[in-house]
Amino acid sequence: CCAVYWSPFLPSFWMVSLYNNNLNGILADEMGLGKTIQTIALITYLMEHKRINGPFLIIVPLSLTFRFSALYDRTLSLLCLSTQGTPALRRGLVPQLRSGKFNVLLTTYEYIIKDKHILAKIRWKYMIVDEGHRMKNHHCKLTQVLNTHYVAPRRLLLTGTPLQNKLPELWALLNFLLPTIFKCCSTFEQWFNAPFAMTGERVGARRATSVLV
Repeated sequence: CCAVYWSPFLPSFWMVSLYNNNLNGILADEMGLGKTIQTIALITYLMEHKRINGPFLIIVPLSLTFRFSALYDRTLSLLCLSTQGTPALRRGLVPQLRSGKFNVLLTTYEYIIKDKHILAKIRWKYMIVDEGHRMKNHHCKLTQVLNTHYVAPRRLLLTGTPLQNKLPELWALLNFLLPTIFKCCSTFEQWFNAPFAMTGERVGARRATSVLV
């Protein structure tokens, strides 16, 4: 199943609970409440208590790469690679990526698409997407590439705006998290609207999300 977490309290324990129960989810806190630190705490827990050393894939906006990279370098005693840099620097990472001798890869939406011929061949343990609400369009290139080419049994979306305006937008996020359950958008809409069919009312995304939670 899937879960959405809004509260700023104890999100690390919630994410650990997701992992222990074979769930994927959405960490939906407002900007500045420490979602980045919480993901670092999750990775630290997995490495120290579960002996899972990665590889972990962290996908962030280009504008946030430096901040994420600095935080990971400062707080984690592990090998964190970043695709930020010149083409020559990125090419230099390829042998190490192919060898699997690293813990975390920090990359951007653009390079997830551009370098999929390399990155999609890696069996990621966890895929974490910052500003995950960008994937609300099921037909956008980022969503299509991640859904089609990348494999990761554990997935987490970080966002400050988890509620979408339309059910298909909510479905797109859930389809990324649990593709075997949320396979078809039309079936998802029918399922949520069935209780209101007699009255002619259609459920909105906000009400749908409350049902999910």
